[in-house]
Amino acid sequence: MTILRAAGAALALALAGIASAQAQNARTALCPDGYEAMMDGDAQRAVIALRACLSAQLHPWEVEAELRVRLGASQLALGDAQGALVTYNQVLALIQDNGGNPDVPIVRRNRGAALLQLDRPEDALADLLIAEQGMPQDDFIQIMLGGIYMELDRGTEAIAAYDNAIRLAPDSPGGWIGRSAAFIELDLMDRAVEDGREAVSIAPEDGSALNALCWALVKAERAAEGLDICRAAVEAEPEVGEIVHSLAAALEQVGEDEEAYPLFVRAHELSPGNRTLADDYARVTAARAE
Repeated sequence: MTILRAAGAALALALAGIASAQAQNARTALCPDGYEAMMDGDAQRAVIALRACLSAQLHPWEVEAELRVRLGASQLALGDAQGALVTYNQVLALIQDNGGNPDVPIVRRNRGAALLQLDRPEDALADLLIAEQGMPQDDFIQIMLGGIYMELDRGTEAIAAYDNAIRLAPDSPGGWIGRSAAFIELDLMDRAVEDGREAVSIAPEDGSALNALCWALVKAERAAEGLDICRAAVEAEPEVGEIVHSLAAALEQVGEDEEAYPLFVRAHELSPGNRTLADDYARVTAARAE
């Protein structure tokens, strides 16, 4: 949803250096169903409508580029990172083939998001650093940079990126959630807990915020303080393996192994590609077999 709405709001400015003087309402008229779907946050409908518009006629390259940027944003919102990457590569090829500057911030930002989802942090970093130069007030870029720096074991830089995100959007939980995780990686548990509490104070019903505090308390060996928070996180987002795993770890820490075990199993089933969850599943399963 964030990507969809941001693309809709920022695209006209982002493409200003490559597009003609055609008015925004005239471009919108070229694919009204697609634009309306994006404004409604309906990514599936947007993808269908935008593809239909692209296929219906041969557009000037600037218009095709804009429609493809919106298509890529909608694909990202659906979780189709590979499709979005292909789409953004097509946009950059269009720009370069027509003598434009390929460093369009919204394109680089969203392609970076796709690359990050595809577990290509180094490639994502290159795009996001370009995007940061053109969109210095975008907290989403800073949050993604923080995540990449954590992937690359560059903890100090991750903290700096999350600091920027919090400065830009102090009333949004994302920066606090990310910085809490970064503090855990740096073994600064008290600060991780503080940031987790801040995230929950901002978004008390958000599963990710609740999980940030839950996991910080678990890692600080204070799981007994966080059981209610951990349960609330799972209630908010029961299909997220990492959140279910946090509750399992909290229960195990307070000695509730029988309740914890099926949750370790469930967490692994929900997120089989997560190595931490897989290792804990193997560990507790082996312990029960002894």
